[in-house]
Amino acid sequence: MKEAPDSPKACSGACGSCPRAASCPTRRAAASAPVLLAGARPEGSARGCDGVGFAVDIGSTTLALALYDLRTGTLLAEKGCINPQTAVSPDVVGRIAAAGSPSALQRMQRLVTDALASLLASACSSAGIPPSSVVDGVMTGNTVMLHLLTARDPTPLGQIPFRASWLAGCDDVLIGRPVWLPPCIGAFVGADHVCALLSADFTPKGPPALLCDLGTNAEVALRANGTIYATSTAAGPAFEVAGVRGSEILDAIARLLKSGVISETGASQGELPFLAPGIRLANSHIRAVQLAKAAVAAGISVMLDEAGVAPDELESIYLAGGFGCALNPSSAAVVGLIPNVPSARTFPLGNAALAGAARLLLFPELRPRVVELARSVKLVELGGNEEFSDRFIDAMTFGPSSFDL
Repeated sequence: MKEAPDSPKACSGACGSCPRAASCPTRRAAASAPVLLAGARPEGSARGCDGVGFAVDIGSTTLALALYDLRTGTLLAEKGCINPQTAVSPDVVGRIAAAGSPSALQRMQRLVTDALASLLASACSSAGIPPSSVVDGVMTGNTVMLHLLTARDPTPLGQIPFRASWLAGCDDVLIGRPVWLPPCIGAFVGADHVCALLSADFTPKGPPALLCDLGTNAEVALRANGTIYATSTAAGPAFEVAGVRGSEILDAIARLLKSGVISETGASQGELPFLAPGIRLANSHIRAVQLAKAAVAAGISVMLDEAGVAPDELESIYLAGGFGCALNPSSAAVVGLIPNVPSARTFPLGNAALAGAARLLLFPELRPRVVELARSVKLVELGGNEEFSDRFIDAMTFGPSSFDL
């Protein structure tokens, strides 16, 4: 089983062994998580029962597991690895196609469950506890990942009209333990996003705000007028270059835009810099970032229009996911990926999906409430949406003007 790469999504934040440990946003978020979790109940009564539980985030690219003492809420260990399903296909569309027969579907399930069982055993070993003490778990992920995890046919998720007949929010037994699967919102807005909403206390009531979960797939939620709107769009591999973090690519492009080396159209007018030894920023990287940022910006713009909210009315923007949690908000605003709000109103969340899953593990009374939350979200469909297509074209230009539409 391959260890996860050196990236915020894969990094648990617990080991402290990577060269960026001191500044790792995921590590800082993990350090503050016990305070959030402990605040809901008196000290020493997280579940009021003996035993150990685990929270899992099944990402398209990586798997992350956190082990907790159920009585005290103490974090005992964290582990992560590459999702072995990436060997079959790097994206969910390919995995849907690869699970087209019962035997293939069972193989896809085994790939992930075997990896999770190994992570759990490794976490128990690190914590010095017997695996038999693990009595409960919460497993979150996007809608396709949860279908494959439970050996449910994901074919309808990849075919028009892209509807899911099963949205989780239920108990199950996996890797030999009882687990709870948080609810999904739709075919492409999954339980991982619901857990991120929970982690950020992102409820319908409150001032206008955005929660952007940015990775290979971008899921975005908007709170406005007592409603939560949500949508999903593909960012693709734009923020993934071997040996270089996506946030560093965006920082480089933002600097080059300011200096005039790159124009608003993405054309380069001088020599492009090296991102790392032997890796030079290329026009293909710039184009890929343009496409990804246009998709995200257009999705945000469509939701803002749907809610009747102007970009400058946003009180806060929360950033999560493999790319989002390490994102420099000012660079993101310069290229036009997110609305330009003061940096003091932009908040990195780390692995918000895993943090939300941990909260549901330690406080099971939240589970019915999060099911209600998922059902209350208004899903904004972008497929076949002419406004999205128009906004996408306009947002191909770099700069804050992506939202001046």
